[in-house]
Amino acid sequence: MGDRKEASSDPPIVVIPEEEPVFSSTGATLQLPKDTPRDPRMHVALLFILVAGIFGVINGLDFIEGDRGLVTDRGFIYSQTQTASFISQSSPGSAILTGTLTLHDGSPGSNFTIEVVTTVVENGTQRITRPSNVTDAEGRFRLEGLNPGLMTMFVVNNTHDSEGMTHRIILSPGALFEPYGFTHLDVDYESPAVFDAVEEENNGLMRWIDLSEEQRGRELYDPTAAAVYDIVGAIFFGIGLIAIVLGIMGWKAKSALLLRTAGGLVFFSQGHFYSACCLGMLAMISTYGLNVSDG
Repeated sequence: MGDRKEASSDPPIVVIPEEEPVFSSTGATLQLPKDTPRDPRMHVALLFILVAGIFGVINGLDFIEGDRGLVTDRGFIYSQTQTASFISQSSPGSAILTGTLTLHDGSPGSNFTIEVVTTVVENGTQRITRPSNVTDAEGRFRLEGLNPGLMTMFVVNNTHDSEGMTHRIILSPGALFEPYGFTHLDVDYESPAVFDAVEEENNGLMRWIDLSEEQRGRELYDPTAAAVYDIVGAIFFGIGLIAIVLGIMGWKAKSALLLRTAGGLVFFSQGHFYSACCLGMLAMISTYGLNVSDG
């Protein structure tokens, strides 16, 4: 048999004719996040945050200043004594006073009686007591069973009963769950020359210096409590500053989340009369429903 070529079963190739490409526009545009219109409420939120942050910063500086401003160290400590039963476990008779007495020449004031006038309630009856303690060789003293708050303290020279000094003091309450409040005072005693002048002014009747009126608003208080007060002020200052930065960043990035975070943060800077709290809350509320995607 002769060789035969097998017929190919492949289909014929069809050539598609070339056509000119045609481009048409759908009119759709791709909008980048930075080109998204800023919601007008973002301006309002930023305004609230900036004002609240400034109030928070001012409040922090006021706390740090201590002796000046709307709220002072003494005022802050005294306000704590008025609300001690609500924010701590302190109660009447829970204040403890310690300190040292120093004479005009820097030597310790030994053999001086330190006496504090305080009110106690026993069996429903209120009475005045005068707990006292005599300074030791190092001029140290300690009194217990006192009430937190504003008190009058007498420093009596036991070698001359009619000679002494009167001070206004603030006794700190216990912090949070502490049952006792501790106050430490460093007290200075005037020189004999000053007492001689006082005695001469009073025709030799007394050698007593009463500073109670002079110390009104400038009472003796524990400097340790003031240090805590400064820390609180630094926290308020920092929170207010951070909230301002976050608010500006959120406004520039058109981020409702950053603005809301700044509003929530500035709430805790407090501000005078809780102004930052109110404005921070308004800033947070104004960020809800913004037509901006944070994704």
